[in-house]
Amino acid sequence: MATTPVIVYPTDLSNTSQAALPWVRRMADALGAEVHCVFVVEELQPYAALDMAPLTLPDDEEIRRSGEQGLARYVKAHLSGFGGRVQQAVVKGYAAEEIVRYAAAHSAEMIVMSTHGYTGVRRVLMGSTTAEVLRKAPCAVLSVRNGDD
Repeated sequence: MATTPVIVYPTDLSNTSQAALPWVRRMADALGAEVHCVFVVEELQPYAALDMAPLTLPDDEEIRRSGEQGLARYVKAHLSGFGGRVQQAVVKGYAAEEIVRYAAAHSAEMIVMSTHGYTGVRRVLMGSTTAEVLRKAPCAVLSVRNGDD
């Protein structure tokens, strides 16, 4: 029995991640694939000066609930034309690692994601989730550069 192919579409809910949407649709149609839209909630890193009052951080449940609400709005706004072929997932951790882990766990055929296209100092300072996913992914990765950068 053949299973439906899976395409993982990671998003940070930004305009940049929307650059990959036309390619997500093309690849999903070409492969007859289901799209898994994945949003990674990263660990909060509390930084405070010594003279500041204690910080009150949201707990894990509040963070997950907020991520799920944001992802649901994003999917409704940008992936509603995909019909019933879209799954949503919010995972917690370091973005590149979690995207790769999710793709492996769901035997993804492909990951389609956008990149800012940073180079030089900006890339060193900002990092590159897409570059790390390209290096570690268990499947094909289509990286779509955002034309606004």
